[in-house]
Amino acid sequence: MNRSVRKLLISNLSLWVGVLMAVVLLGIAFLGPYFGIQDPLKVTSDRHADISKAHPLGTDFFGRDVLARMIFGARYSLTIGVASSGLSMLLGSLFGLLAGYYPNRKFARLIIWMTDTIMAFPILILGAMVAMVFGTGIFNTIIALAIAFFPRFIRLARGVTLATKEEVYITAARSIGMSDWRLLRTHVVPNILSPIIVMGVLWTSDAISLEVSLSFLGLGVPPPTPSWGTILQDNLKFIMLKPLLVIWPCVAVAWTVLSLNLIGDRFRDILDPKMR
Repeated sequence: MNRSVRKLLISNLSLWVGVLMAVVLLGIAFLGPYFGIQDPLKVTSDRHADISKAHPLGTDFFGRDVLARMIFGARYSLTIGVASSGLSMLLGSLFGLLAGYYPNRKFARLIIWMTDTIMAFPILILGAMVAMVFGTGIFNTIIALAIAFFPRFIRLARGVTLATKEEVYITAARSIGMSDWRLLRTHVVPNILSPIIVMGVLWTSDAISLEVSLSFLGLGVPPPTPSWGTILQDNLKFIMLKPLLVIWPCVAVAWTVLSLNLIGDRFRDILDPKMR
């Protein structure tokens, strides 16, 4: 590993704070259910119970354990956010790469026209529109979010590809007869991966926030399946009686977004040679 990169990894406290926060979140989400957590769908007569040993975060209006719903909700929210961001990053980067490397082709103009048209809509409105077309459900929510973030990755990949293909080493490789496929595989793609990965991490936090918003509006994960958005939706009407029931999912979302933003920002510093 390059000495300057190793120095950044060791000295960059905010990166490790973000990683620690992400590890804690993932550990609770995916290992928590193995430590005696109650069934998040179990309805009991113990409604709106206060914090106790049996219910560390209390219960909701239906008597369901809030901690169990928060932990299982983290699974759904994180899985949907990461899967949708990864899918949109993969497809968007491919289209953006082709549109940037062949900017004068008809399909490139079509891709840019499609991207500009989709990005004319605010992302929450766009996500809601796509969700209404596909319907609710975990898989449909992943598709809806992937389509909503798809144009962002197209524009990013196209921009960095346009800049990379004008570099001197690309011109030199083309002058000695290197094929476009080999140029893309050995020179262009490796040099555009860094900004795409960094923004992919940052936009994953946006995808998780958007999933929570759609589920809150009834357009994402359908109740009674636990999701941070559905937990907010279920308990918002009781905010004056039990404000903590609304605060817990908000804290979880803020924790997730902060950890991903810290990791993404520090990765940008590490991967950008100008910041070393």
